[in-house]
Amino acid sequence: MNPIPNPITVNTGEQETVSKTIDDFFIETRDFVRKTYKVQESEFQIKSGELAYNSFHITDDRITYLSYRDMVLASVFETRTESNYVRYTFFRNVEGFGELASKK
Repeated sequence: MNPIPNPITVNTGEQETVSKTIDDFFIETRDFVRKTYKVQESEFQIKSGELAYNSFHITDDRITYLSYRDMVLASVFETRTESNYVRYTFFRNVEGFGELASKK
């Protein structure tokens, strides 16, 4: 499996240039887990939502994550910098997945 991508910062409006990196990151993680642990394809989900401190706070920050049966395997945080750039920060955690998958 490839290493986790380094954080990427782009100008506002250029977010589509990061789409392939995000897609490849999730696909690679899903394929690794599927092949290594022989789990069902239908149990994977990708969800995305706004990050806010409360329901009254509107923000440009988002999290998108890949999960298997509600266990988050990989995520990408999209945050705004003070200079109004968009930063993408990648995380992956598949350690211990085999133990959790075998218990279900």
